[in-house]
Amino acid sequence: MGDISAVKRWMGLAVLAAVLSAGVSGCGLFSSDTTRPPSPLPEFEPTLKVSEVWSRSVGDGIDDLYLRFYPLVVSDRIYATDHEGRIVALDREDGSRLWTTSLDVNIGAGVNGDDEVVAVGTQDGEVIALNAEDGKVLWRRELSSEVMALSPIDLGILVARTNDSRVYGLEAESGEIVWQSSQTAPLLLLRGQSRPVVDTGRAVIGYDSGKLVALSVVRGNLLWKLTVDVPEGASELERMVDIDGRIRIRDGIIYAVAYQGKIGAVALADGRLLWSREFSSYAGLDVDDDYVYVTDDEGRVWALDRITGGSVWKQDQLTYRQVTAPVVVGDFVVVADFEGYVHWLDKEDGRFVARRRVDSDGVLAAPVARDWRVYVLGNGGTLSVLEPRFGDEG
Repeated sequence: MGDISAVKRWMGLAVLAAVLSAGVSGCGLFSSDTTRPPSPLPEFEPTLKVSEVWSRSVGDGIDDLYLRFYPLVVSDRIYATDHEGRIVALDREDGSRLWTTSLDVNIGAGVNGDDEVVAVGTQDGEVIALNAEDGKVLWRRELSSEVMALSPIDLGILVARTNDSRVYGLEAESGEIVWQSSQTAPLLLLRGQSRPVVDTGRAVIGYDSGKLVALSVVRGNLLWKLTVDVPEGASELERMVDIDGRIRIRDGIIYAVAYQGKIGAVALADGRLLWSREFSSYAGLDVDDDYVYVTDDEGRVWALDRITGGSVWKQDQLTYRQVTAPVVVGDFVVVADFEGYVHWLDKEDGRFVARRRVDSDGVLAAPVARDWRVYVLGNGGTLSVLEPRFGDEG
């Protein structure tokens, strides 16, 4: 099993390196054209002022690896990690450092948890949990292979995904394995996995095979399984259908998108497919009351009607800039790119309203939004907090 997992990991890295360095679409990836340059920064007249509230270094970043490390924003604190095992807690208001814990491990899954327990996953297959108050290690649990993603804690359970397509339910207080589940993994997959999403006692997982699965958070039993798209094509590359991007749940509906597959809306309660359409994304999406916002595999940002999936607008001036998944911030949609620019779009029509650079090493993980503020963790380890200013503010 270990040898097969290593082969999958190597192949996935190679494929995703081609996707990200060339910025090609699903079709372009499999052709000889891998030289498409990123679009130049679009010119526009800013109509929104965005200020940097504070910025701090939280470590050495992701070391040129394809790792989406999101900051965890909980209550009045922010938790973040780098690839080398440095975990920090910062005051949410002013960025002052509350504690730092150095684990001397290679992190594969960034910080997640709640206001009592925060956890990270390692490339050696461990989940390590820390006390959120002081950063002391509470427990360590060895799993079957590299830990790729962790969920928030729900009903006292932390859900962990490993590189061999296994999912574990761990007791947050002790690290004991409460349950485990597995799916058959395809030969070829993208590097990285979408985080499990937890809601009302259900854990929703998007798999590398294009399947969306709901498990009981407490028991781990299968509640339902839906195939978002069926792999097609003559080669493993062409048949790769990977739900690798960010999944969202709103009003009892799951919104998910696959690479070389489809985007769709699914009922959380029973797995009924409400709508779907052809789409390809490895970044993921966000949603508000009216629209689904999603970045496709060429870097175009779309707004789709939340009820029907119909197109509302498309912003295509960021193609091949390795654009993150969107995040909704009040009246705006925010994305970041490979040069570290954070772009603010009007969510009604997709026009640019502001732009600010936060990390010259780029940004891979989508920004995190809380109360009109945007928290962006750059690839070089810089955590920046941005905030729109209106009228005479600031």
